[in-house]
Amino acid sequence: MAKCAKCNKLVTKKSPGLQCSKCSKWIHAQCASITADQLSALNSTDSVDWKCRPCNGSARPKRLSCIMPDADDEEATDSEQQQPTNSDITQHMLSQIRREVREAIRMEMQQALSFFSDKIDEYEEKINIYEQERKNMEKQQQELKTT
Repeated sequence: MAKCAKCNKLVTKKSPGLQCSKCSKWIHAQCASITADQLSALNSTDSVDWKCRPCNGSARPKRLSCIMPDADDEEATDSEQQQPTNSDITQHMLSQIRREVREAIRMEMQQALSFFSDKIDEYEEKINIYEQERKNMEKQQQELKTT
């Protein structure tokens, strides 16, 4: 059985994952922020090479190049219309996966930022209370010295 490179738990049918096409390490779909539907789509597509985050590197993925029709060309005849190829479908799905992963990361970052901001506010409040208590103690000490 393969172990997930991220959480080090077994990759099983109940906890599915995928294998990096570059380093051959296994990663749970959940650990890679991939939904079950996305995993199924990746599995059913023959020509997709999935790479884990370390193998993908810090370089941003290349954007999909495309040529968009003019507004006048939208009413094409049946002979001009083409069925999407597997490559088109794959590119669309990968684009959707990228969007969903970016949104998930953005949401997670916002939650983390909010959490840490709240913690900083709590600590500032506590520091102010401690500072006030320290000043009160210094006053009491001065009063004791003068009496």
